[in-house]
Amino acid sequence: YKANRSAPPEDLIPQFDKIEAIVKAFDVFSIKQGGTEADDLIASLTHEWQAKSPKNMVIIVSSDKDLMQLVNANVQLWDTLKDKFFGPKEVNEKFGVLPSQIRDYLSLVGDSSDNIPGVSGIGQKTAVALIQEFGSLKAILEASRKNKITGKKAENIKNHQQDARLSYELVGLRQESSCAISFEELKYEFHLTDACKQLFRELDFSSLLKKLEPKEDVKTSVSLEQHDIFKTIQKESELNVLLEKLSKNGEFGFDLETTSLNPRKAEIVGIAICYDPTVSFYIPIKHKTSQVQLSAKYVLEKLRPFLENPVYKKIGQNLKYDWSVLIEHGLRPDGIGADTMVAAYVLEPEGRHNLEVLAAMYLNYDVLTYEKVCGKGKDQILFDEVPIDVATRYSAEDAWIAVKLWDVLKLKLQQEGLMPVFAQIELPLVSVLANMETCGVCIDEAWLKQLSQDFEKELSAIENRIFALIKNPINLNSPKQLATLLFEELELPTQTKTKTGFSTDAAVLEVLSPLHEVPRLLLEYREISKLKNTYIDTLPGQKDGKTGKIHASFHQTITATGRLSSSDPNLQNIPIRSERGKKIRRAFVPLPGNVLLSADYSQIELRILAHMSGDKNLVESFRCNEDIHARTASEIFGVEPTNVTEEQRSVAKAINFGLMYGKTAFGLSQELRIPRKEAAEVITRYFEKYYGVKKFLDELIIQAKSLGRAVTFTGRRRALPDLYSKNHALRSNAERMAMNTPIQGSAADLMKLAMIALDEELKKFRSKMIIQVHDELVLDCPKGEVEEVKKILTCVMENAMQLSVPLKVNVSVGENWMEL
Repeated sequence: YKANRSAPPEDLIPQFDKIEAIVKAFDVFSIKQGGTEADDLIASLTHEWQAKSPKNMVIIVSSDKDLMQLVNANVQLWDTLKDKFFGPKEVNEKFGVLPSQIRDYLSLVGDSSDNIPGVSGIGQKTAVALIQEFGSLKAILEASRKNKITGKKAENIKNHQQDARLSYELVGLRQESSCAISFEELKYEFHLTDACKQLFRELDFSSLLKKLEPKEDVKTSVSLEQHDIFKTIQKESELNVLLEKLSKNGEFGFDLETTSLNPRKAEIVGIAICYDPTVSFYIPIKHKTSQVQLSAKYVLEKLRPFLENPVYKKIGQNLKYDWSVLIEHGLRPDGIGADTMVAAYVLEPEGRHNLEVLAAMYLNYDVLTYEKVCGKGKDQILFDEVPIDVATRYSAEDAWIAVKLWDVLKLKLQQEGLMPVFAQIELPLVSVLANMETCGVCIDEAWLKQLSQDFEKELSAIENRIFALIKNPINLNSPKQLATLLFEELELPTQTKTKTGFSTDAAVLEVLSPLHEVPRLLLEYREISKLKNTYIDTLPGQKDGKTGKIHASFHQTITATGRLSSSDPNLQNIPIRSERGKKIRRAFVPLPGNVLLSADYSQIELRILAHMSGDKNLVESFRCNEDIHARTASEIFGVEPTNVTEEQRSVAKAINFGLMYGKTAFGLSQELRIPRKEAAEVITRYFEKYYGVKKFLDELIIQAKSLGRAVTFTGRRRALPDLYSKNHALRSNAERMAMNTPIQGSAADLMKLAMIALDEELKKFRSKMIIQVHDELVLDCPKGEVEEVKKILTCVMENAMQLSVPLKVNVSVGENWMEL
């Protein structure tokens, strides 16, 4: 019984005692009994409570189907994950049987997660039909004995009746425990105890602690917490004094308050400036109030010399946003001195980097949150509706916190040897990304509309084809209906089991595709549907009404390896391997009269692997400008390069790119669909020829275990605590990261350095960087600049770093992204 259950994750085990401590700290009544299953204890409590009075209501908070045996008119299950209550009606709707028949039902269908066998060959639909006809397992077994059940199901029941009886015993809930409790003990009124506060502080549950603390009125809480260092500037004379002070300081904290998170829609409401940790200022310019405030135009013009002059270093949190807003308001901001969000990311790439978390972590300071100032949900107000005194407290604090944070983060960056990564790579990139986002990219809406219609026709055709192969039409987007179709109607072999039933995900459909046409068609249906819903029908709605372009957001503080990511839309995820996916790129076009110019690093991660490993064969191959995959195939298959087949080259390519990601013989055999023994032999031959690579990858794991982190050759690092895990899966995954992060992270840094250098070179041209995806840069380029910009682009990217092997860039020109 329950033999299939795996051991709890090792990081979960220490939490059991913590959970009990939290329940105790909350003063919640609890009961436990050693040697008793929780289900049986719940059943006993339910039985005992109802025995006292039939009117006593019981709510069981659980999604466990076994407990649905207990449901009756006065007993309900509450699934909090779905926020759904299950009474007799809901149980019957979900399973097709009454609560009193759930035990019989589970005895027939079994439960692999608890090692309950059930009756082999009896699925959910058959079980329901049998119970509805005969009423119980006992009656079903009796009917089977008297040959009242015929066909395959009769044979299954007769052959597995002992399994059914065993399952009936295992599924049943014992109600034998005695747990005498009184109603008074169960009464509860929430209060945040001192013990709870202390425990939450120890566990670093700062957000939860704030959520549970009694709420105060914003005005009251602000006035209670008011600091004398936060000042409001509402007169020209006060602004002039501030500007005089700024002119004598080399740097200052800076923060904008606006009406929107979208820089192209945002109106500047106020500006915060902090040049000294003892005082911070807020300049309101567009609050909806009768109070005196300076005009936006006047303040921005007075600040222009300080914002546009790189001599004055600005310190802030997420300055890319502020830069983008200033650009939209006609300024050319320059001189980013520090971005605390980016600095925190360099120190801890997998941590949280918002100001509230950083202030608590590094300064032990609780900031006034935006939610507390503006509210949330439908009651949230825009910042221009916030009273000026509250806005001063909030915004001036942000600028002040940025200054104080930078003092701490600067020292940590220096101590950790990460200042070069921050100062030479990440910080200069902030303004580059702001410029890219501001520029945006044009889209061909007519093409997307036509593509949507074409894909709709394809979906309809596939749907009709599937319906012709099955008995009754179903909802192809319903995993539950698909599972019934595949594993009951079509009787295909089940694969992965999930909490809700047998999986019908892409991996399962891939396995089933050779066995039946329906799974193959479903894969095709899902691909088209995803492309249509995620991109084709969504992209037009993401176009900016003012510019007519799409302005994706490029994020530099998300991925642990240092790669950029993007959103609205996610350009990295637009597929290019399938013909249908490529058609989406056809919608990305240049400005009228321009062309798109693309530069793509050739095999950059392999070149970095060659440089870092120093493997002679790999280095020589790149220096001789050979086809690296053909050379690898020649080495491991023992044939001349000219005699390498396409199949052999494909194997070599899979190995070249796969092994640096820690791909095993099993993984390679699955990818290439070859026996695992053959895959293992190929890997062995590869490492015999490329011994330097094997030695280097092994050393990366040893080094990472020694340091507790992986490090790129620029010094970027990624903590890998799971390298010490006793859990094999977690440890193996961490070892793969230890091999891959130095290579992928170095490639990411190479691209960033190229973008920084190119941004400087393009200042004398009208050509603009508009997209960065993986190892590719895309520019929107006037036709008259193409030849010169191509040379500059190639030169900059191929010389962004000096490696022991040459860097190679493929440059192409086209009327749309697909052509590139």
